[in-house]
Amino acid sequence: MLTKYVRGVNHWLKDRLNHSVSGVNRWLEDRIELSTLITFIQTQLTKPVPKHVNWLFSFGTITLLFFASQFLTGLLLMTYYKSSAESAYDSVKFVMEQVRFGWLIRQSHAYGANFMIAFLYLHAVRVFFYGGYKKPREITWLIGFLLLGVTLGFGFTGYLLPWDQLSYWATTVGTEVAGSAPVIGKYILLTLRGGENVTGMTLTRFFAVHVIVLPWLFVFLVSLHLVLIRYKGISTLDSTKGPEKSVEDLKQEGGKSFFPNHVMKELLVALLVFTGMLIFIVYAPLPLHEKADPFNTPVGVKPEWYFLPMYQVLKYFPKLVGIIGTGLVILGLFLLPFLDRSPERHPARRPVATTLGILFVCVAVILTILGALAETDRTMFGTRYHFDTKGVPHGIAESDSAAAPPTSTPPEKDMKKE
Repeated sequence: MLTKYVRGVNHWLKDRLNHSVSGVNRWLEDRIELSTLITFIQTQLTKPVPKHVNWLFSFGTITLLFFASQFLTGLLLMTYYKSSAESAYDSVKFVMEQVRFGWLIRQSHAYGANFMIAFLYLHAVRVFFYGGYKKPREITWLIGFLLLGVTLGFGFTGYLLPWDQLSYWATTVGTEVAGSAPVIGKYILLTLRGGENVTGMTLTRFFAVHVIVLPWLFVFLVSLHLVLIRYKGISTLDSTKGPEKSVEDLKQEGGKSFFPNHVMKELLVALLVFTGMLIFIVYAPLPLHEKADPFNTPVGVKPEWYFLPMYQVLKYFPKLVGIIGTGLVILGLFLLPFLDRSPERHPARRPVATTLGILFVCVAVILTILGALAETDRTMFGTRYHFDTKGVPHGIAESDSAAAPPTSTPPEKDMKKE
């Protein structure tokens, strides 16, 4: 008897639930054509991707996931952060030492910025070598390049916010480089700093741009970027002379649906990457250095690694030549779809572009390494070397090493408190 009663109640609840869901569906259908939206989403998710799509095509999604992580951790940090020269450093220190799991949130935000930029660089390199910027995806490349600029803007403006020695003087160096631009350099410098020097006004401006201007700009650009990617699809490795392949053609060539095949690859890569970042957070946390002191300039201050290639170039050429040359390279990369007129996408059928791309990546990596080594003392193969500003090593005799002042130590280690 009891069993029969329970079954009756379950049957009644199921009917009421189905009736309620049907009512909600009808209400939504009358107002936003829910069935049309669902059909569109299903079509996009099941659209096949070209057969050559592999793990390297996960870099763009990883970048987007890191932006979501940065947005979340940034909101949590904002609940305690105070954007003034008097309070910024202490508020960050309070988060790291007093707030429950504050150290994890701050480390995730700091490391997340580096990982986000690194994977965006890798994504851009992958698009170049696979010819993904060619017809009819030129606009997708242009918007993606703007997204790279916005992401670097996140790194540049966010780096100053802890208001410690390293971030203060790295920002001073970075704004000086921007201020060296011909004609408009002085105006750029004053706009960035809010005056002649890096002060609390600079911190306020960077904070406003970091948490208001750049997030909205990023969301707008990434929305356009994703719409274009889903509309045009992922490019094949075929020549642009022929017509774009249809969905049926991709299926016949062995292409599999975007969901769940490629999505599962991306989720697996994301799991591995975020696990790797967590390992860095636990075993190599980024330190909070001493509070910014405008009257104490540390030795060997340099920008973050993602700006080092551009910064290092300026050491080998006159400043004006270096700035103009770097600007022309950046402009050339932005206009790449219109400069590379070859119809071929496959890297093997683009020997000139592929060779130039490999050289560009190698030079960028070498400049980054030289920039990191510059103005430091390091022991290599049992010999002590001093690397000058250009990254050239000079052997140090034991007597010279013993007599060397402690300021020759890299500022990253000299200012480390823990």
